[in-house]
Amino acid sequence: MEFAIFDEMNAIDGVSPTDVFEAHLQQVELAEQLNYHSYWFAEHHFSPHRMAPSPNLLIAAAASRTSRILLGNMVNVLPFHYPMRLAEECAMLDHLTHGRLQVGIGRGVQPPEFKSYEVDMSASREMFQESYEMLKQVWTDTNATAQGKYWKYRDAKLMPPVRQTPYPPLWFTGISIESAKWAAAEGLPLASAFLGPDEIEEMGVIYREQYQPSEQWPEPYFCVMRHVYVSDTFDDAKAEVGEIYDRLFAHWLNVALTSQAHVPDSYKAYPERHARLGAMNLQELLREGMILFGGPDEVATGVEDLRRRGTDCLILWVSPAGIPADRSKKCLSKFASGVMPRFRGT
Repeated sequence: MEFAIFDEMNAIDGVSPTDVFEAHLQQVELAEQLNYHSYWFAEHHFSPHRMAPSPNLLIAAAASRTSRILLGNMVNVLPFHYPMRLAEECAMLDHLTHGRLQVGIGRGVQPPEFKSYEVDMSASREMFQESYEMLKQVWTDTNATAQGKYWKYRDAKLMPPVRQTPYPPLWFTGISIESAKWAAAEGLPLASAFLGPDEIEEMGVIYREQYQPSEQWPEPYFCVMRHVYVSDTFDDAKAEVGEIYDRLFAHWLNVALTSQAHVPDSYKAYPERHARLGAMNLQELLREGMILFGGPDEVATGVEDLRRRGTDCLILWVSPAGIPADRSKKCLSKFASGVMPRFRGT
């Protein structure tokens, strides 16, 4: 089993944006020292607390401070980006990371972001598919031309070309069975979040059964994203961050409830799920297996359950809104020393 980090780049109360960025980049350095597999930045826009509208800039900064850990964006929200421009940016990052770049792709899930960008949310699936095909063409065709419904380009010669062959590895995120089937058909890794243990097992089975090997991914690779906090004991963890985890998803309530009547049918599951999670406290999240929390033994038990359910990689979410930087770093270190060694070779 492999272990990675997911980072939304949340603001920290009383800390300037400059210092927040520095604290998170130090966290990337620490993750490499502790032998985590990869580090992923999120893309979010116009949020009161998330500070990464352009995560690829963070990848470039992290590349200069690390040498081994894989670096990626979970995800590039394809409907918000002109495909040619994104292809060029990723080609540069492929070289700046010395071939460590991983490219996460998705269609976006936040209604306020679509509203502010004035992008039709009901068209996101079509836009995603068109952009996905264009990215692959631009990375592999020495003189690319395309006329799509949403974007077009002509005689585009990428400079620099991508470093990895045939292009940087693509990763896909989703929480629906349709997403699992799409990733399987395309031969891509699948990363999922906010699912209960039984849902994870069901999605993993469908994904593996329908998986079609690809050049870069001959075997299926199923990732689960989980909020994780590990301390010396459960009581220590609760004393340190229990208040924050009691309202871990509370910020979703307003977004979920106000958007529920306005999202397209293909998104209906999101506000319902967000509203339900937003109302849960720490004990409810633990009871339903939605987080990994406590001492090394409790957390390792949860990791083992995910492993048995078919998880290839656990992507740890260690710096949600409200967690001070020193707590996140302590959690990374404690997980690396107290949990990861139990899964070497599994």
